[in-house]
Amino acid sequence: VPTFKEVGLEPVNRMAYYGILAPKGTPKDIVDKLNAATRKALEDPAVRKRIEDTGSFIIANTPEQFAQQIKDEFAIYKQVVAKQKLTLQ
Repeated sequence: VPTFKEVGLEPVNRMAYYGILAPKGTPKDIVDKLNAATRKALEDPAVRKRIEDTGSFIIANTPEQFAQQIKDEFAIYKQVVAKQKLTLQ
């Protein structure tokens, strides 16, 4: 099976990730509260161990960093769809 790079899709280098999302327009104080609670949970050694035991690693981004990551990935996949001339069926 060829890699993404081998088929001309070099910007695609995927890995799974998880995040918590809230509806657009959620007040900043609520987003900050969710972020603080998530970060606190991820500081718990038992939680960290359970996540790391799956082969995963923790990157506790800010809400702004996570939003930018989603935007960046959308732009990459938009290019992939255009380059491969993919259409919905």
